[in-house]
Amino acid sequence: MKRNKQESFLKYEWDHRYKHGGELRKKRAGRFSRPLSTKHPHHLVFKLHKQKLRHRTLRSASGFLLTQKIIQHYAKMFFIKIEQVSIQNDHIHLLIRTSRRSFFQNFFRVVAGQISQQFQKEGLLKLAVTGTPSSTAKNGFEVPKVDLWMHRPFTHLAKSIRAYHNVKNYIQLNEKEVTGVISYRKKRLKGMSIEEIKALWM
Repeated sequence: MKRNKQESFLKYEWDHRYKHGGELRKKRAGRFSRPLSTKHPHHLVFKLHKQKLRHRTLRSASGFLLTQKIIQHYAKMFFIKIEQVSIQNDHIHLLIRTSRRSFFQNFFRVVAGQISQQFQKEGLLKLAVTGTPSSTAKNGFEVPKVDLWMHRPFTHLAKSIRAYHNVKNYIQLNEKEVTGVISYRKKRLKGMSIEEIKALWM
């Protein structure tokens, strides 16, 4: 029994050896160092609490444009090449590459921080104003900091051509669904025919 558990855990670790962050942080396999590569693309996901957004979605006109602006600005600053991006109601998908590991880390950290800060500044977050007066705070009251993000950014290193194309198709599927071009599929890419996958790119 013990051996079976060990084999199961090792298989789990092997399946997730190129992934980090997100809900994996709740599991042992997700608490090791983040795998990063300058030779392969990364699928990056930012997941937030949409109930903390004033419009309950990132796809409101103002929220969508601000999110795009922040991503593009810091991608340029940290020399990040964005191959794909899909802004969903409560998360963001990106397929990115760069030439230094530190650029990845700076991009993750700054983009998450700036989206939170800029959304708060532009009044796009739901804020409960405290009753504590303050001469230095906005409108004379303390404005609490909003913990917008549900998890640390999730990354999946696409080490193979197959993994790379699966990620591209997955992000494109998400984009088609959120824009209403196709209906949501519970099984995601599983069971899709070659013709259906090709249709994602039309």
